[in-house]
Amino acid sequence: MDKNKLKLYEDMFMKYFPKVKCFITRFVKSPAIAEELTQDVFVKIWENFDKITGIEYRDAYIYRIARNEALDFISQRHQEEILVDNFKLKEDYSIEEEFYAKELELLVELIVNRMPSQRRKVYKMSRMEGLTNDEIAKNLNISKKTVENHLNLALKKIKKIISVFSLLSLFMDLHP
Repeated sequence: MDKNKLKLYEDMFMKYFPKVKCFITRFVKSPAIAEELTQDVFVKIWENFDKITGIEYRDAYIYRIARNEALDFISQRHQEEILVDNFKLKEDYSIEEEFYAKELELLVELIVNRMPSQRRKVYKMSRMEGLTNDEIAKNLNISKKTVENHLNLALKKIKKIISVFSLLSLFMDLHP
């Protein structure tokens, strides 16, 4: 490993890490999450370090990476919240609504059971066991990014099938 490269990276890390963390915190409103996302930013910087050292407006490039990480996180959390809200049973549900909610739960269970084994494991560890992405990555000996990709693919599949299911249910209600 080139000592000059390492020194440049270290200097960049020391200069930008606190600023990037503060920047991301404004998006995600959590210093702990911002810390994790900032670490992800600096992993990306390291992976693309040769490209970054040749960029004239390095600040803008680093902040663009940080912004994208924060927005990706927010988007993923928003999708998860929508799914969670769709499955919560409320006290004032009618019997029909409760039945529909149970059908959705069963549908999600079927979807999850048909996922590739690794994706199914990641999804269950995240949603049923409540593990963080880092914990899942360590337990399965895979990268955090792989965990995130599995979760994104799982949630997209669930969302797509639930949308179709909801449309069919609506159609059936309109045409009994």
